[in-house]
Amino acid sequence: MPITDALPDMPRVLEFFPATNDAPQKLTRAQIRQFNTQGYICPLDVFTPAQAAANRRYFDALMAAAKAHGHNSYSINGWHRHCRGIYDLLHEPRILDYVQDLLGPNLVSVMTHYFCKEPGEQKQVSWHQDASYWPLTPSKVVTAWLAIDDVDEENGPMTAIPGSHLHGQIPFEHSTAAEQNVLGQSVHDPLRWGGEPVAFTMRAGQLSLHTDLLLHGSAPNRSTRRRCGLTLRYMPPEVRTRQEQGANGYICRGSDPSGYWINLPVPASDTVPPKA
Repeated sequence: MPITDALPDMPRVLEFFPATNDAPQKLTRAQIRQFNTQGYICPLDVFTPAQAAANRRYFDALMAAAKAHGHNSYSINGWHRHCRGIYDLLHEPRILDYVQDLLGPNLVSVMTHYFCKEPGEQKQVSWHQDASYWPLTPSKVVTAWLAIDDVDEENGPMTAIPGSHLHGQIPFEHSTAAEQNVLGQSVHDPLRWGGEPVAFTMRAGQLSLHTDLLLHGSAPNRSTRRRCGLTLRYMPPEVRTRQEQGANGYICRGSDPSGYWINLPVPASDTVPPKA
């Protein structure tokens, strides 16, 4: 049975808020128009090849440490609170420059997640909207998806339905075990909600941006090459959680004039949290 409200206990505003910026500093006006009409921008250059290789080495070492502690390739979720390397990527000025052109000068983050698809694995990310999962309102979160590895048509790229973000929250069903979904929600009729699917193919070190209402997913990685990306989620400080006041996060740029968001401590090093 389709579900139309993922969090019925929390009143939320789930609608797309177009970016308005007459003088963007990093993005072009055409890119901002594409974000508003299609729901995404891809690809964007961030890191040089040498820097992208350093990002990959960092992830390789962190993943090895995570697996040694019993975690799997999707476990590095929210570790920006524990790992200085992820914290630094979350605060990378070149990434913030792009996001600022969409959301404004004040940027808050509470979420990061490495999505690492091992070669030949069977797991997929079923069609979904990010906003359906999150106890946040209004739906103004932008995800920056940083390619750690090269991403092409063969190794399970993130794929989106252009224009689907304009429909608000789309009905979904809870995923079945047979789907082998990394997450837990599935929209089974994606083409009903927009244009033809677009695969986000990128070189390591490049970035995509998408709104939290964009319908997207990714197929299993049936290639012999890994496909890893780091999601960095940003929002303006007027976004709220279930907490009436004093929510924790990171003010990545600018400030929060309301004082609602309280900065978490900055991690001094990389620490692998215990397995839950």
